[in-house]
Amino acid sequence: WYQRRVREAVVSTQSTGEEKKKKEELEEKLKKREAMAAKERELLAKKEEEKRQKELKRQEQVEKRRREAEKQRELKKKKIQEEAEGRKNEALKRKQELEAQKVRELEERRQEEEARLEEQRKAEQVEKERRQRAEEARRK
Repeated sequence: WYQRRVREAVVSTQSTGEEKKKKEELEEKLKKREAMAAKERELLAKKEEEKRQKELKRQEQVEKRRREAEKQRELKKKKIQEEAEGRKNEALKRKQELEAQKVRELEERRQEEEARLEEQRKAEQVEKERRQRAEEARRK
């Protein structure tokens, strides 16, 4: 009876030893699987982060190009306005010069007319004096 018990105990210990070994192997496989899954999740997260960074960079470039294009449009608009302002100023300047020239010409004509009238008045005065002298000479 005792030997049978001992044999059973040895067999049961062997089987528990084998079960324990199998259990340990299974646990080891499970740990490996979990480690692999963790590694895969890490790689996936890394890829997602790279993708996100790439997208951010792309959006920054798009925004940078948009701002640059806007800046160029503003510069072009400003240049066109300045050119228009310049043409407007030139036209105004020419108009003022023409008006000044007309004023000078009118003043010149007025002075010429005054001089002509003065000459005519002097000539009439001289003629009047000559007639008076001729009349006086005839009376004497």
